[in-house]
Amino acid sequence: MAINYEFYESPNPRKDGKRTFHARVVGFNKVSTDQLAQEIQEESSLTKADVKAVLVALADKLARHLGEGSKVFLEDIGYFQVNLKCGREVADEEGMKRAGVAFKSVSFRADAELKKKMRVAKVQRSRISRHSLPLTMEQIDERLTEYFASHEILTRRGFQFLCQQTQSTAGRIIRQLVEAGKLKNISLQRNPVYVPVEGYYGR
Repeated sequence: MAINYEFYESPNPRKDGKRTFHARVVGFNKVSTDQLAQEIQEESSLTKADVKAVLVALADKLARHLGEGSKVFLEDIGYFQVNLKCGREVADEEGMKRAGVAFKSVSFRADAELKKKMRVAKVQRSRISRHSLPLTMEQIDERLTEYFASHEILTRRGFQFLCQQTQSTAGRIIRQLVEAGKLKNISLQRNPVYVPVEGYYGR
């Protein structure tokens, strides 16, 4: 596996007017707690349930200490700390009394060991287009029929590559296919896996 990237035009051109581009990670694959727990179970003496229990407890302790204003360090991972915000602009001492200071976000700073491990990560230009290929629903049906002739299941990422669509467009088209009764999800809502409904795509 590798980190997929694509080039995007930088918003602020150089003084000489020349366009510049920067690389950005695309097609993030969401890794769930279940997946992490399963992988750790396979590589240790811990059970999946043990790992999930530890991760749940870790999340609770992390929230507690952050909520007490502490900076939390996880060895070989990094630092977590809370950021605050003011509900209104503060310009003087009087304004400080009515600032409405509240929680804003949690920031993360990677530990040196994690950065060291990431330096050897492979990167590759994404095979999925930044722009959707204009396809009619009939053309999409043809591609899916051909695909399911040799595959049992389809993921959203697989659909992106098959029909050369962006992530958002792929998600929208898949929802249309599900609503039309052509595809159905046989997995979790957060990590869907699709199969044809009987009567479609050669089934």
